[in-house]
Amino acid sequence: MEYNEEHFEYIKNLVQKEGSKVTPAVKSMCKNFDLPYDDNIRRIFASRLQRERITNNVRVIEDSDEFKKARGKKFDKRRNTFIFTWAQNETPVHRNFFDNIIAYSKERKAGVHVILGRYKNPTSVFTDQDKDTWVPEVLPYADANRHNIHKYLQILSDIKISPTASMPLSSLNSVTGLESCIVGHPRQHLKSLPVLESYPNKLLMSTGACTVENYTDSKSGKKSEFHHNLGCIVVELDGDYYHIRQITADDDGNFYDLFHRVKDGVVSENTEGCVVAVLGDLHIANIDKYADKKTFQLLDIMQPKYTICHDIFDGESVSHHDKNDPFKMLFKEEEGLDVLSVEIEGMMKWIEKRLKYNLVFTRGNHEDFLDRWLKFSDWRKEGNKKDYLKYANIVAERLAPKGVIPYLIEERFGDSIITLGIDDSFRILEWELSIHGHIGASGSRGGHTQFKNLNTKNVTAHGHHPHREDGHLAVGTLTKLKLGYNVGMSNWMHSNVLIYPDGKAQHVHLVNGKFHR
Repeated sequence: MEYNEEHFEYIKNLVQKEGSKVTPAVKSMCKNFDLPYDDNIRRIFASRLQRERITNNVRVIEDSDEFKKARGKKFDKRRNTFIFTWAQNETPVHRNFFDNIIAYSKERKAGVHVILGRYKNPTSVFTDQDKDTWVPEVLPYADANRHNIHKYLQILSDIKISPTASMPLSSLNSVTGLESCIVGHPRQHLKSLPVLESYPNKLLMSTGACTVENYTDSKSGKKSEFHHNLGCIVVELDGDYYHIRQITADDDGNFYDLFHRVKDGVVSENTEGCVVAVLGDLHIANIDKYADKKTFQLLDIMQPKYTICHDIFDGESVSHHDKNDPFKMLFKEEEGLDVLSVEIEGMMKWIEKRLKYNLVFTRGNHEDFLDRWLKFSDWRKEGNKKDYLKYANIVAERLAPKGVIPYLIEERFGDSIITLGIDDSFRILEWELSIHGHIGASGSRGGHTQFKNLNTKNVTAHGHHPHREDGHLAVGTLTKLKLGYNVGMSNWMHSNVLIYPDGKAQHVHLVNGKFHR
């Protein structure tokens, strides 16, 4: 149905000269011209009347009493645990998820902060034109203030980011100085920034939402609806440190958080543990023994069905990176770090002690160090001559299609482990877990953007820093945080990912030797 100037002039006359409200004027026009009335017609003419300044019905939501109160929100300094989530204006909360947040906050004695967000959605099925505000459930927890809840963590509740923004953390790198920060947004993203060695780790994180999806039928609206997460962030203050985790709920609003299960308003012990643990890069020759120990103590509790291991082999003994540095080669020779058999045996002993964790080995770039050494070295001029001849024969006989390291692991441990080739798939609960992260599309260099755009959720490694963008997560590392080649600024962190029975994934960071307070 098309509407012409005559229709508009009729409405304009009623509004301007007779003082009619917009809705009665539009209904009168439809009756007079024998047109069907619906709310879409009213919106069309109301928008034009507003545009031409015939009406002035704009209400500034920030001037509402509710928002003014939220601007003065304080955090309770007596508490050491907090939960942060985001709510959209004029949109109902997901009732079960919101009840679960409140139940969990009572169990943990946590402060709850709901960051207020705004989205102008003219097609919202929830919009009440006379009440442009947030639903009553969130108002006792509403927050539009900025908080320094820890000397290294800020809550930026005063920044409203459009819920249709595809990269909610963009341009926030320097806003909070040395402190990490949390912003409210229905997407859950995590970004780890490089810092100098003496500085604390810096993370940027977005919360997820406690309100249901409520977007336009535009392209950006539908994309945002797809990436809308029922979620929140839990922060545990721990003296000079803090622990921070993103929580993602299922469609029913229930969720896991480490050792807790929150379902239908009841908080209980997580007796199901996790289905998959994806470990940070291992590099056994340079593993941080304490991070290694604490991670497997956590796995003893979580009892994963599969443990995904990245870069099990470091390749320090045959690294091509050191080949042209005579002083580095001298150091390795003096310390016995150039003996390939010793490095491989150290890796095998590590695996042997952890077979009960159902290990799955991806094909990483460091496993390729040995194959590269075989291809490009002159064994007559190298150390490890006997090992070279032994492994070169394996390659020559085409016995190692996945690479020499996977071949050796399979030869030693057989069916007790799983090794993956570069093009293999390992998919659990709709997560692709076979990708190390060093190779992207068509042999290009891998990166977060490529994996974010992949047609399946995935967890990768390689970068040694935690990262999250929509359905793509990356783990950190379990190595020492300084290995000589990552000089200067670094965003490396000890960080793993757990995938729970509901298919939701969570980063768990090791901070000051602990995963939680």
